[in-house]
Amino acid sequence: MKTKTEPISEQLTSLASSCAGGLSDAVFFDIETTGLSPKSAFCYLIGAALLEDGRFVLCQYLAEDLSEEEAVLRAFAERIRSKGRAFHFNGTTFDLPFLQARYRRYGLECPLGSMEQTDLYRRISPFKNLLKLSNCKLKTLEEFLGDRRKDPFTGGELIALYHTYRQERDDRLLQVLLLHNAEDILGMLSVLSMLAYPALCDALPAAKEAALSPCTDYAGKAQKELLLPLRLRLSLPRPLALHADGVFFSGKDDSGLLKIPVFCGELKYFYPDHKNYSYLPEEDCAIHKSVAIYVDKSHRIPATPETCYTRKTGEFLPLFLPSGSGEAALEEERFAPLFFRQSPFSHSSGRAASRKGRNTASGQQASRNSSAAASPGNVSARRQPSQKPASFREGYFEAKEAFLSDFSLLSAYASHLLRHLLKG
Repeated sequence: MKTKTEPISEQLTSLASSCAGGLSDAVFFDIETTGLSPKSAFCYLIGAALLEDGRFVLCQYLAEDLSEEEAVLRAFAERIRSKGRAFHFNGTTFDLPFLQARYRRYGLECPLGSMEQTDLYRRISPFKNLLKLSNCKLKTLEEFLGDRRKDPFTGGELIALYHTYRQERDDRLLQVLLLHNAEDILGMLSVLSMLAYPALCDALPAAKEAALSPCTDYAGKAQKELLLPLRLRLSLPRPLALHADGVFFSGKDDSGLLKIPVFCGELKYFYPDHKNYSYLPEEDCAIHKSVAIYVDKSHRIPATPETCYTRKTGEFLPLFLPSGSGEAALEEERFAPLFFRQSPFSHSSGRAASRKGRNTASGQQASRNSSAAASPGNVSARRQPSQKPASFREGYFEAKEAFLSDFSLLSAYASHLLRHLLKG
């Protein structure tokens, strides 16, 4: 059995420590095998990066013959027995089950089974389209970060080289085998920086810097927007810009900025218990039945979920809530009361209200409200309701001074918006 240990650069050590939350209990590993099935193939090389005696090192174990696989497995297990967290790249699908099967083959306990697992492939691959990646292979991610490998071979191509090495014991082939495995480990450490993308939702607002600011929309109309500077938990390896539904995010290094359109105008608050309300068509609002009894019966009708509302004028910020009236969202409690353009219970609330007897005057008022909402000068309303994805419904809450000075609410709001942008 061949073994090799070498120190890892300070730059990669610092990067790994910051992105992995420390290195004392972490191990980063990768394996090379003679095939895909642990029933017919065996593991001939294991590489691992771990902290030992204050140094972050890369250690490798190579079986020079099939008979040395058990020795490699035992040496690896002994080396990492004090670690509690395992990092790998697509190890959930291949490396872990392969190693577990080979350890069972020798009646040994796999040391990785009880560890907390982080599969970098699974954490990063959901952002493939967002980052405009052709695929999420490790080499592709390295190239995205500007890294280039010295090793020209794939894992599959190494199998033939390994069998040749077993016969010839050529030191040049040994170096090729070790280089490929080493660059897999070092590449994994490099792409740790891409965990900054899933970590975006943990961004924190810069204290006391949130502010409503005047701006001009695409039609040249004066509007307002909320500017929310952010401190990112992990530094972005490359600048990122996101936008959807009028919300913009730009991030560079460990700083970001959210720009959120402010809706200035009239919205509706829908009472949840419509059976206890009456709708006044002429007033275009609902009132509680305890008050409605004093209104002539000819001027009131039973409220429906679509007509059980009161109206309010002010400055509002958008929320993107789960679609469907039966779904609840934490934001609905955290940012209550919420306001809507149309009923959150139905996409045909205007037609439903008409069927319930709204008179001509109130119908004209509804038409004016609808036209105002669809105006090109209204940043929040540029996308027509029919164009909205079915995945969310748009609500609003008041942009009060108390909200702008509440750090916990600003943090929750930033996370909400970033999750929405990342889904897009």
